Amino acid sequence: MSLFALRLFLTPEFHAWRDTLDKAADSRLEVRIERLQSGHFGDSRSLGNGLFELRWRNGMRVYYTRKRIRDIDSIVLHGGFKGTQYADIDKARALKIRYEQRFGHEDKDA
Repeated sequence: MSLFALRLFLTPEFHAWRDTLDKAADSRLEVRIERLQSGHFGDSRSLGNGLFELRWRNGMRVYYTRKRIRDIDSIVLHGGFKGTQYADIDKARALKIRYEQRFGHEDKDA
C-alpha cells in the first residue's frame, strides 16, 4: 500500500464512455484506476503537451493529464479503443484544454 494516493478527477466524458463498457472491461478499468491512485501508471506513453495514454492489450485506451491543478494530481479525460484512437486523442486534447482552463479559472477565484 502506498503512503500517498494521487487525487484523480474523472471527467463526465470519461464516465459516459465507461458506461458503454461491458462488465469485464469495466472491471479491468477499475483495477487500473486503483493502480493510478497509488502512483503506478503501467503501460502508458506520452502523446505530447502533457497528454498521456494508458494502454491495454485488448486495444482499450484511456487518456489523462498529469498536470497538478489545485488539489488534483491527474485528470482522467476520456477513453476509447485502438480503432478510434485518432479521434479519441483529438477529443482528449480538447478536453485537456477545457478542464485545465476551467480549473485554472477556479484557482484564480479561490
